[in-house]
Amino acid sequence: MNYKLIDTHCHLDLIELQGQTISESLEKAKNAGVEKIVQIGINLERSLIAKKIATEQNSEIDITYTIGCHPADNIQSEEVAQITKFIYENHADPKFVGIGEIGLDFFHKQESEEEQSKKFRHFLEQSIELNVPVVIHSRDAAKETFDILNEYKGKAFGVIHCFTYDEEYAKKYSDLGYYISFSGILAFKNAKDIHEAARSIPIDSILIETDAPYLTPPPNRGKRNDSSNMVFILEKMFSLRNESNAQVEEILYKNSEKFILRKRIEE
Repeated sequence: MNYKLIDTHCHLDLIELQGQTISESLEKAKNAGVEKIVQIGINLERSLIAKKIATEQNSEIDITYTIGCHPADNIQSEEVAQITKFIYENHADPKFVGIGEIGLDFFHKQESEEEQSKKFRHFLEQSIELNVPVVIHSRDAAKETFDILNEYKGKAFGVIHCFTYDEEYAKKYSDLGYYISFSGILAFKNAKDIHEAARSIPIDSILIETDAPYLTPPPNRGKRNDSSNMVFILEKMFSLRNESNAQVEEILYKNSEKFILRKRIEE
């Protein structure tokens, strides 16, 4: 059975680097029911490529893009300035849907927590000025991410991508007006905290994504991830929610469309 699906976070460029062409990946995704993909930028080079993929790829799938500054990449100030300029130059582009990935990564610790927080605030402030959403990467930094977002409560908005924390933080972030996006980890058998988070928060706050080529869900665990695996993430969500499967599919699709249109949850 095919569903109507939107992959709200994918790295088609990195899938290609791992040996599957973008055209092959898009064909697989289309056959699985994926209608739209958000191609994510992580630094200047990859953001330039993200725009190129979104604007030049000949596909039945609608591809949009973000421009980002990944917190695990130790991106230097000159490149931060270039990324900032690139965002300003493209913020009115209908294919441009947000600033990200940005955020905090205290697992890899490529740079200090202070430096990461400074960059995070910089791009949050830019998102507020331009009224565009943010795509937030947060690893081993649940409280610190929340504390910074709380400083901009009611001003910045967007999505906590690849959510890996517990029910408490899912509620905290969603109460701030952020979408919570669940990746293939949702389908992992032992991801109990993430299962509880997906059960507990309002369905209007939920998105799903692959984060491909990473985090392949069962039954394809161990293989390269791509957007065709959205099916397994959605079906796992069916098993966790009290709404009917049809309602879950429809609401998640509408949430994803709203995010792509750069709308806040309450709008």
